[in-house]
Amino acid sequence: MSGREWQWPLEKGENLLWQGRPAPRCFTFKNWKLAGIGIVLFLASSFWLMLSIQLVRSDNHSWWLVMIPLPLVVLSLCLGPGQLFWARWRWEQIYYALSDQRLFVRIGSREENFLSYPLAAIRDWKQKRFGSQLASVQIHFAAQKPVVLDCLEQPQILLNHLDSIVRQQEPAGESV
Repeated sequence: MSGREWQWPLEKGENLLWQGRPAPRCFTFKNWKLAGIGIVLFLASSFWLMLSIQLVRSDNHSWWLVMIPLPLVVLSLCLGPGQLFWARWRWEQIYYALSDQRLFVRIGSREENFLSYPLAAIRDWKQKRFGSQLASVQIHFAAQKPVVLDCLEQPQILLNHLDSIVRQQEPAGESV
């Protein structure tokens, strides 16, 4: 399902200014250091598990010897390769949009995973750059937790709109 196959729930007279989604590689590999550690730990614990299985089979050691590395294998599998698969699966369900009245965040196709934030509540934004054309944008609201739009390609369009929104909300006496 792409973001263009369904309509954003716009009010009458509301115009869509921007829509986007995370860049797939950036979103999938944003925790690459943790995934790398998990993969190395998975390989080491799998080797330990193979050795313990061999000791149980050939030297008649107790079966609990196999149970020692088993939780480590499972944990490292989730931490390394599992995390990459989970991020890739989640990426396919994330969509963002900005209208002239609201910011939309959609994660999945169910109604409870659709969030809408009024633009009047936006107080500030920050960006974390990953390259010249790639950034994550954290948007701060007056009475809500910040929202992070992860790994946006070509974030300049969104940032220009956010900049004009924040400027419009500044009182006339505070402009620098």
